[in-house]
Amino acid sequence: MAKDYIRFSWKNIRQRGLRSWLTIIGIVIGISAIISLITIGQGVENAIEEQFEKLGVRNLRIIPANLQGPPSAIFTLPNDMIDKTESIRVVEYVDKVITETGILEFNNEEKSMNVIGYDVSLADKGFADIDVRAEDGRLFEKSDNGVMLIGNTVAKEKFDKEIRARNNIILEDEKFKVIGVFAETGTELDSRIYIPLENARDMFDRPDDINAMIVHVKEGIDIEDAQEIIERELLRSYDDEDFDILTPAQILEMIKDILGAVQAVLAGIATISLLVGAIGIMNAMFTSVLERTREIGVMKAIGAKNSDIAFIFLAEAGIMGSVGGLFGIVIGTSLAFTVELVADALGFPYIKIEIGFIIIIVTLIFSFIVGALSGVIPAMQAAKLKPVDALRYE
Repeated sequence: MAKDYIRFSWKNIRQRGLRSWLTIIGIVIGISAIISLITIGQGVENAIEEQFEKLGVRNLRIIPANLQGPPSAIFTLPNDMIDKTESIRVVEYVDKVITETGILEFNNEEKSMNVIGYDVSLADKGFADIDVRAEDGRLFEKSDNGVMLIGNTVAKEKFDKEIRARNNIILEDEKFKVIGVFAETGTELDSRIYIPLENARDMFDRPDDINAMIVHVKEGIDIEDAQEIIERELLRSYDDEDFDILTPAQILEMIKDILGAVQAVLAGIATISLLVGAIGIMNAMFTSVLERTREIGVMKAIGAKNSDIAFIFLAEAGIMGSVGGLFGIVIGTSLAFTVELVADALGFPYIKIEIGFIIIIVTLIFSFIVGALSGVIPAMQAAKLKPVDALRYE
């Protein structure tokens, strides 16, 4: 019996043709927006996790307390904190950095760049631990002075002419020799330039402080245990308002929280489209009830129950929701894969879109429920019609 009602409902939807499709479009738009946002967001999150692992899973970061965003010249740590941190038993080495913004001049063009002062004495360790290599030229050596490493994006996209190893370049009116260009990483390293720490101290007049420390923990020691030990040791000499220590997991969680908030806002906007589609289905079902009043009267006259009439209209609304959901899934996934292709073409080949079977099933069920709920009131109205009144309806 239920199969006959569903077949009958589908026949009624097809008979209304264009009106049915116009009604379904609202659901299609809402579902496609939600699917594309969810899948793109997950793809971005996967890319962040993958690239974040390259920054060193055994590295803690000590930064000025309450820092919002990347380290800057405004927020600093004192030099004497370096020695105290290096002396802690769980620490293998400390990579200290100075972060500044400087004017880079090349081929008669000037660009404002993020400049990192890097301790070249650790060059054989620091870059190796985060799996960074030079695409052109070489990385730092311990005796380097007056040289520069260039991020891939800086070298290839920031200037009209590509910067290559052995080029001379001007930073803050001082001449540097480019010794290498980083291979593309997909991280913020691509948009940075690195110079020796001592050159950065002199150039930016920063002899007494740094912006951050990257602390490499010894093998065999749990990263969270190391965090507790380092924090306890530093608190003997400094106040807890002077510094924060972050594990890779904490930094990643902060990024995910921000990404999740953005996704929630966008999904909320997409849900409005879905709500409009649901209202469209409800409106179409009310119209259908009015148009088929005599038909309802005939069905009741030959023995159809109120529940039978209600089921027919609920089935119609649910089917329209499901059809809209199906097309929405196809369009939404197509949009997500298109974003992946565009990102790859623009030089960010890290977003990997994956469409799970579960999300497809859940979306189809959800779209059916949305459609069916939209048809509840019209179905109740149809079921309550009295056969005599329905048969007399003109």
